[in-house]
Amino acid sequence: MSKIKIDYCCFLNSSGYSTAAQNYIIALHRSGRYDIKITPFAGKPARPAISDKSYEIFSGMIKKEREKNAIQIFHSIPTLQKNIKNKNSRNIAFATFETFNPCDNWIPILNKNDGIITPSLFNYNIFAHARIKKPIFHIPHCLDFNAFNLDVKPMKKYNRFTFLFLGTWKERKGYKQLIEAWLGEFKYSDPVQLVIKTDRIKQARVYIEKIKKEMGISKGFAPILIENKVFSEAEMPHFLKSFNCLLLPTMGEGFNIPGLQCMALGVPVVITDFSGCQDYANKHTATMLEPNGFILKKDMDGIPQFRNRKWAFVSVAQIKKTMREIINNSEKVKEKSENAYDLVRDKFSYEKTEELFRDMIGTLYDI
Repeated sequence: MSKIKIDYCCFLNSSGYSTAAQNYIIALHRSGRYDIKITPFAGKPARPAISDKSYEIFSGMIKKEREKNAIQIFHSIPTLQKNIKNKNSRNIAFATFETFNPCDNWIPILNKNDGIITPSLFNYNIFAHARIKKPIFHIPHCLDFNAFNLDVKPMKKYNRFTFLFLGTWKERKGYKQLIEAWLGEFKYSDPVQLVIKTDRIKQARVYIEKIKKEMGISKGFAPILIENKVFSEAEMPHFLKSFNCLLLPTMGEGFNIPGLQCMALGVPVVITDFSGCQDYANKHTATMLEPNGFILKKDMDGIPQFRNRKWAFVSVAQIKKTMREIINNSEKVKEKSENAYDLVRDKFSYEKTEELFRDMIGTLYDI
């Protein structure tokens, strides 16, 4: 049986879009059913975010000659499709959005494709109600369980209960409420600390100092540490396994891969009960931050597609209360993390994703 030819157009850097694309590509590659070429949106695969093994695989795929009969996959925001100079006659696009009402100018671009992939049921529903005329397929993100599993050893051993905030330093990620909650709730005598892993370290430090000054706090608060190392693909599972809990008071997500990664490692997750993360996060698998309501933001992080959108809002008081509950209810938290591990292994494997991908191809094309 001949292999299905795929031209996968994506980023290969340290972004969330790239991490998701890499996992899809490896899932298809390992099945042996696909002949994959990669058309990167920008430059060569990034180092050290991509391991030596994956770098070799992806570099080989980039060097392959373009084939006009291949099925093109556009794994990016829809407007970037215009950056692909050579378009094939068969194509599939990704549709990911972090809150309600995806951009109007995305819809005609998406409708020019044969089908649409959404990584979460939340995205499936919002795009299904956004005048999409082409078939929509829910194909969740996936993980390599050879890398993310319960046998992974922690990179560090902390002597305090340690929360991790992991994400880009943008308002959408909920860092403003988190920092205020942390400084207002915990003193140095509390055996806890917060580690922040983000892309804008200088801005994070400046913001924390600003809030301390506004709150009149100069000392005596529980430690806030900022991790500045860029971890390789191989190091990341060990880094995540070092923490007692992942804490993400997000205002909206297309999916949120770190939450899934932590669950696969047995690390408890606290996350907002809204948007794409609901594919894997619920009251049985995670500690959910219930939105206190939704706020309309004229501008969110300076990103054009986020203007005049509603976002989930989690209060400082609720974050404080939830952090205390995590520390004081270890058995309940452990039970949820065990449920999460079983769910992730069952629904977010490379094999499951490839199976859904194959079903989509069979539905769209006579192959």
